[in-house]
Amino acid sequence: MSIEIAIPTYNRSLTINDKTLKLLDKFNKTQIKLYVEDLDQFEEYKKTCPEYDIIVTQTEGIIEKRNYIMTNTNAKYLLMLDDDIINIKNIDGDNIKSDQLKDLILNGFKTAEDNNARLWGINGYSNNYFFKEGYSTNLKFIIGCFMGIIINDNKPILIPEDLSVLEDYYLSIKYFQDDKKVIRFNHFGITQKYFTGIGGLQSYYSKDERVAEQNRCITYIHQRFPKYCSIIKKKDCLDFRLNHRAKP
Repeated sequence: MSIEIAIPTYNRSLTINDKTLKLLDKFNKTQIKLYVEDLDQFEEYKKTCPEYDIIVTQTEGIIEKRNYIMTNTNAKYLLMLDDDIINIKNIDGDNIKSDQLKDLILNGFKTAEDNNARLWGINGYSNNYFFKEGYSTNLKFIIGCFMGIIINDNKPILIPEDLSVLEDYYLSIKYFQDDKKVIRFNHFGITQKYFTGIGGLQSYYSKDERVAEQNRCITYIHQRFPKYCSIIKKKDCLDFRLNHRAKP
């Protein structure tokens, strides 16, 4: 099985080895590609990650990077990971090891393929109290920091340029609409500290700008897919709720 592990990354050359790459230490390094946006970033990552293939996308922002990765990969099986993953937990609350992660990834692509689905993932939270055994095929949120995509006939679903955030909600809904299912392993979850430290999404937006972009993108996605999601109005922002009972 030809799998590419693609890591879009920005300004985290000093921390990526202690986070996501540490989880992948049992993997063949030729499978792992780091996607950076310019030559300055390339030089920084080359100093700290010399054993890895570093690709310059000449794009700015996560949406553009994801679309670049999906259209330029040569692999049929593409796993996109964020650059700041701390660990993956199982249903017992234990951090899984690299060889167990490898089994999860292989099983994820096999299960998706067996179910004629192209998108799969795991829980976007680490509290195992909410984990459940097995996998689901109904509409569930597939978080972008751990997202497996099967590229069939080199025709992945691309993210609209109108979006700047919440692209994983868009892809979760669109793949479910097209394939009639998405695969989520509900007995695994991810530990990640969002919007903290250097680099990452917060490098592009301030907190207020991020909230404004989130509100705008939630409205955009809901207008596109009112059958599959609803908007929740909170005190300072909007939020999403997927319709898990929705039919394709």
